[in-house]
Amino acid sequence: MNNRRCPICGKGTLKTEVSEFRSTFTDADGKKKDVVVQDVTKHCCDVCGEYILDPLSESRISEAQRRAMGLLGAEELIAFRNGLGKSQEGMSDLLGLGKKTWCRWESNDYFQSEASDRFLRLLMFAPSTVAALELIKSQKESGEPNLADTFKFVKNLKVAQQSAERHGCYLVDGPFRNR
Repeated sequence: MNNRRCPICGKGTLKTEVSEFRSTFTDADGKKKDVVVQDVTKHCCDVCGEYILDPLSESRISEAQRRAMGLLGAEELIAFRNGLGKSQEGMSDLLGLGKKTWCRWESNDYFQSEASDRFLRLLMFAPSTVAALELIKSQKESGEPNLADTFKFVKNLKVAQQSAERHGCYLVDGPFRNR
């Protein structure tokens, strides 16, 4: 990228340098976090001083930010998804996310929220919950009554008891049981 015109100011020339990258950001709890990444490749303008990072450097910085925030990293998300035998779209579909959300988390374009991170850790910790999610998704798609509907508004005790009988096996032997 040396001797390339600066796309920001249009006047300067980009010069490649390798240096330390430092950044401070505020996490979801309002706490300031410092991130330091060594040996980052920057393409710096000799006129305006702005710089462009190469994709590898951007990815390394994003991973450092995730670590500072205590979030699962892209590699951990990829390993989890692969362990389930799911595609990126399949993970988004299972979790009820937008079609591109999981892909963006894996590619470091966006970070998952703290709530999503905790939910993912729960799924990793108790794999039977993945089966429960698949069951819930299947029931929603088929329109068949499901366990969650029982507890929304219990107006008719007999209907609630019938539903409990239909779904009791799931609680004892089904996907909610950690094997």
